[in-house]
Amino acid sequence: MKKFAWLGLSILLLGACGTNEAETSGAGNTLEEVVVEFNTGQTAEVGEEVTLSVTVTQGGEAVEDADEVVYEVWESGHRKDGEMITAEHTADGIYEAETVFEEEGLYYMQAHTTARRLHAMPKQEVTIGNPDPESIVPDDSEDSEGMNMIEEHGGH
Repeated sequence: MKKFAWLGLSILLLGACGTNEAETSGAGNTLEEVVVEFNTGQTAEVGEEVTLSVTVTQGGEAVEDADEVVYEVWESGHRKDGEMITAEHTADGIYEAETVFEEEGLYYMQAHTTARRLHAMPKQEVTIGNPDPESIVPDDSEDSEGMNMIEEHGGH
């Protein structure tokens, strides 16, 4: 009977060691949040070239190797008619693209950003000219509440 007690105790100790090792080794694999901040102003004039710009960082350091930064731009109430504009890396974690707004209105720009197996989709409003307040349609898209959504992409 004593042999079984020692065997059971040995198994428990080995099991506890294995659990502790798994917990500490996994801590080093935690992904730190990728932060995407807009540099673009919130107002512009009709026909003016506007630089869509974000700074991408992780752990306070510039991300120079984002897999993709694409701006989705649409007028309020017309998301299905939006345009996708691919950004170029310029320097210091900054990704930019150019566009021109041809009509007054409230527009949204969303920076679909994939970097280091994470995806962030912050959104910002841009008012072009002096739009009629009656022409502005509230954003009721699925992500209207989550202006800064982040999700992990595995296997990339």
